[in-house]
Amino acid sequence: MHIPWGGNANSWIANSHAYGAVTDHDPAPGTIMVTRESKYGHVAYVEKVNSDGTILVSEMNYEHFGRVDYRTVSLDSSVIRGFIHTDIVTGK
Repeated sequence: MHIPWGGNANSWIANSHAYGAVTDHDPAPGTIMVTRESKYGHVAYVEKVNSDGTILVSEMNYEHFGRVDYRTVSLDSSVIRGFIHTDIVTGK
């Protein structure tokens, strides 16, 4: 996956728009979840959307620095800012 934008995680939704990325509140496998967790935000990769209203994500530096962790997050969690659909990045 190519991520051409930069910045802290809390600016990824806005920064991704400059590259034509679609953002919304509808996760799908392969989208990036952006959260309000920490002063700078956090991002995670959506692995699976479960039928019970949860999503399985993989991420770095959440539980342990420098290690990939997996966790399940409820879609109604107040920490979720949105999702970036990286398969629709146009490279503008």
